[in-house]
Amino acid sequence: MNKTIRSSGRVVIYHVFLRCLAESQAGQVLSDIEDVYQRTADMTGKSVNTVRKIVEEGEKNNGIFSTPGKNRKGRPKKDLDNFDLCAIRQKVHFFYSVKKQVPTLRNLLPVVREDLGYDGSREHLRKILHSLGFSYKKCKTDRSALIEKPNIAAKREQYLKIIMENRNLPLELQKEIIYLDESYIHSSYKLKKCWQSVDVSGVKHNISKGKRYIIVHAGSEKGFVPNALLIFSGTNKNDDYHSEMNKYNFTKWVTEKLIPNLREPSIIVMDNAPYHSVVLNKAPTSISKVAEIKLWLLENNITFEDSLRKPQLLMLVKQHKPEPIYEIDHILGDHGHTVVRLPPYHCDLNPIELIWGIAKHKIASVNVGSSDIKVAAEQAFSDITAEDWKNSCKHVMKIEKEYYDRGAIMYEQMEQLVINLRDDSSSDSELEYSSDSEGAGSSSQNVSFSGIEYLDESVFDSSD
Repeated sequence: MNKTIRSSGRVVIYHVFLRCLAESQAGQVLSDIEDVYQRTADMTGKSVNTVRKIVEEGEKNNGIFSTPGKNRKGRPKKDLDNFDLCAIRQKVHFFYSVKKQVPTLRNLLPVVREDLGYDGSREHLRKILHSLGFSYKKCKTDRSALIEKPNIAAKREQYLKIIMENRNLPLELQKEIIYLDESYIHSSYKLKKCWQSVDVSGVKHNISKGKRYIIVHAGSEKGFVPNALLIFSGTNKNDDYHSEMNKYNFTKWVTEKLIPNLREPSIIVMDNAPYHSVVLNKAPTSISKVAEIKLWLLENNITFEDSLRKPQLLMLVKQHKPEPIYEIDHILGDHGHTVVRLPPYHCDLNPIELIWGIAKHKIASVNVGSSDIKVAAEQAFSDITAEDWKNSCKHVMKIEKEYYDRGAIMYEQMEQLVINLRDDSSSDSELEYSSDSEGAGSSSQNVSFSGIEYLDESVFDSSD
């Protein structure tokens, strides 16, 4: 097979041709035939010294040549284990959380060299960051930081545990997972781009958004829950559409359209909207009056001194506050259903969000002229198939597994890193202090336990 001649080789061939053409036109050799190096230089357009070096290399390697710099040895690449990789990841987080500085290869490299003994090059560090899942791209919102807060991460782990345990059951024992949500659409909702010309103007956007319609629906991998679609017009044009959906409307939809159309006990997945989370056993808060707080304590058989002031009474409430009982959970539970709430900021775990996108595209594509947006919406939802739902649920299952697998690895590595750093950072003075008395040792333990207690309180605090 013929090899491709690179541009540099083509230039040499062209120079040889021009030299041979010139000699042909002159009818004689234009340089001393005895001076081989000069003749070669004249023909190839290279200097005599270059020709000599190439000839020496050819004689030394029996006519075999290599590209200069191709086999050049770079800096030694350190063999990194999982701990080293986790430590580099933590250094990136350290720049953001402690130094309050954006990490770059330029400022990250000296830190990992000094602190971790890294001896690779900057390019090698770039490849390591890519292998750890980092990429240098446009900045995102603060959602990625919020979802890793301890209380949010704990709720995500709890959610995934319930969902994945159900998925791992034998098929005949699995409960159907029903996802519900609310969305909205304006009567002027249309495609942003369309084919148009001088003669055909295409779709025109209204300046006014027009009437707003609130949409409530639910579905599963099998498709929409039959007859569960609710579309009604909103009256408040200024506030968020959630203001149109309240406890009364949502409860009415659940009792009249959702529950009657569920064939068997199911897992109902919903987000944390206020009307989803109306608490039956609500505990007093800081805005409650002292008399109300004392009455709640008495009703729950919690003893207290009558001389206690409001802050102390609220501390007692916090210590004895029961797990919240949500009204909608109670209603659905009476019919054999289990309510599971999405962790905050995790709408990517709800496949109905993808279904909204499909439906709205269908609505916009037929909203030409003076279409009835409600009729168009009803038709769009009827056109969404079980296959659309299946694909959306399949996509969400993939995200669930990514969260679950990433959590198992990340938290284990973080724990290992904390333990190792704690061991390595123990100084002689700290050892002397901790060995002075038993009290010092117990104090250290208490600090550790208090940290755990703080985490537990933030995880299960219903005010979040």
